[in-house]
Amino acid sequence: MEKRDFIIGTLVKTGFRTSLKGFDQFCECVELYSQNRTATIDSVYTRVAEAFRCTKSSVEKNLRRLFSSSDACAAIGKLFGMQFPDTSNKEIVAAFSNYVSLNRKYYLEA
Repeated sequence: MEKRDFIIGTLVKTGFRTSLKGFDQFCECVELYSQNRTATIDSVYTRVAEAFRCTKSSVEKNLRRLFSSSDACAAIGKLFGMQFPDTSNKEIVAAFSNYVSLNRKYYLEA
């Protein structure tokens, strides 16, 4: 299994809506952030915006819409077995990136 497939499968399994623009952008954010843990969320948004030919602020807005419609805090709770009340975009990206990194035995790195 490829890393991207693992990320998509995890997000679908935890209840993220694939029909929203932010879904693919979030997958890209998680992939980029899990590759470079020292990156700032600003630099990740910039790279995602370039890849999707949009602005950094639209990436942030799309992620916020995805997170609110999918109840991202509950989804993180499913993965880690704990509650995450009032979590920011950056913390959600970091949490899912951590999960992906912790489970690298389930996918092949490129």
